[in-house]
Amino acid sequence: MTRYTHSILMLIAAIFINAVTLTSVFAAEKPPLLDKNQFSIGGGVSHNSVGEPFGDKNGFQFFGAYNISAINLMEGVNTSVELGYMDYGFDGRDSGGVWTTMVVDGGIASGFGWLGRLGFDLGDDSGLMVGVGGSFDINRKIVLRAEYVVRDDIDSLQFNVLFRL
Repeated sequence: MTRYTHSILMLIAAIFINAVTLTSVFAAEKPPLLDKNQFSIGGGVSHNSVGEPFGDKNGFQFFGAYNISAINLMEGVNTSVELGYMDYGFDGRDSGGVWTTMVVDGGIASGFGWLGRLGFDLGDDSGLMVGVGGSFDINRKIVLRAEYVVRDDIDSLQFNVLFRL
């Protein structure tokens, strides 16, 4: 073994030992990166339009969300990120895919709320997606949502149920 190879192996061993030691020290001091109480799951149905006569189709979606309390814009406004899959319901072509958005929402009165989203559709209608809608809290865990979401080619009227874990 050459002196150069020996030095490299000693450096790798020192980095590994420090990483293991520091990881255990920091893990004991800091809370977990993600709080399991901030996760939500949801799903729903959609009415999708491509702007053609008689071209509308019904589809479905399911998604996961994480509430990012550190980025809340102002008191009473929540921020979350969502990642989901949507099938637009169109026949004869790839009509679905993954999407991700940042969502801001807030209360209006007595369980009613508003929401807005901005993100990207990475599926069949790849590109920017923007949406607005309203929500109703059935209880602390279950929320009903109605939204209008615009993408590059497909516009959707969506009805979703969100379950806070």
